[in-house]
Amino acid sequence: MNRYEQALEDMLWFASQSIGTRTHFVSHIEETFKVIKVFNQKGCSLEEGVELPKDHAI
Repeated sequence: MNRYEQALEDMLWFASQSIGTRTHFVSHIEETFKVIKVFNQKGCSLEEGVELPKDHAI
């Protein structure tokens, strides 16, 4: 795991502990909506790598 991926995991774990929701994710929106990293504790079924047209994601 590279430093970028570790930083994302750490950030999502911290958000989970601070906010208390079961699913957190980092995404990128340009021409499409792409899920980069997911921290999921029995929340929704969002998966890393999912890519959708913007109008289907918003």
